Amino acid sequence: MKIQPSKTFLTLAALFLAVAAFAQTNTNVTHYAVKGVFKESRADGRKAVIKHETIPGYMDAMTMPFNVKNPAELKPLKPGDEITFRLSVTDTEDWIDEIKKTGERTPTPKPALPPPLNITQELEPGALMPDCILTNQSGLPVRTSDFKGRALAFTFFFTRCPLPTYCPRMNSNLAAVQKALQTDTAHTNWQLLSISFDPQFDTPSQLAAQANFYQADTNHWNFATADPAVIRQLSGAFGLMFMREGGSISHNLRTVVVDAAGRVQKVFTDNEWQPAEVVAKMKHAMETKP
Repeated sequence: MKIQPSKTFLTLAALFLAVAAFAQTNTNVTHYAVKGVFKESRADGRKAVIKHETIPGYMDAMTMPFNVKNPAELKPLKPGDEITFRLSVTDTEDWIDEIKKTGERTPTPKPALPPPLNITQELEPGALMPDCILTNQSGLPVRTSDFKGRALAFTFFFTRCPLPTYCPRMNSNLAAVQKALQTDTAHTNWQLLSISFDPQFDTPSQLAAQANFYQADTNHWNFATADPAVIRQLSGAFGLMFMREGGSISHNLRTVVVDAAGRVQKVFTDNEWQPAEVVAKMKHAMETKP
């Protein structure tokens, strides 16, 4: 007589396999216990801006937005609340949970950023790309106006950025964009650019290591930086804000697509954009006549 496994057994077996699969994909999770001051909630509670203390062995004290695993944990908080939380980091993701209020503090004003040089307002789609000179991973000058006639996608980053969903994700996405464009023989007039706003540390040798890590085809993808005044001018044109805080840099995100005529086509203001979106924008931008 053939014995059929019970539904309960099958359900338990399926649950066991699901748990095992989840554990397998999260074997590289590192947890950190962190103290800080809650500043504000964003994206319907999916992000929290927190001024946190130094995380030993991982990150200096700074103010930054974190991905929130459970938005309900933010509901009891108000700006200025002292909190503790757990930061979890994998090779590709980061999030916080176990958020607990421990006290109250009067919110302090955010430090003012120096105004960007020679920029009166942020550039919008249709505006001409500012012309400036950068220094690439080979120590050679790169002038942004030299890219006219090619579609250009560029992002801002710094090599010491610790969270995988920020600067590393921007460059990983550009690596995927590069791979997609390399296979499209009908569209060849394109250029990628990763611009560091940490020129003191991100020397050409550091940038060369980054280019090697992301397997950049340096005929189409440069890693570059410039004099701080130039970086302030260029980043300010697109609303990128950054400031040194503790031993690191607090910053927001900007990724920009410029068409072959040298005009801004699209500005991505977060880390949610997908490589396919930029590839589509780049193909359209390549078809624009200079």
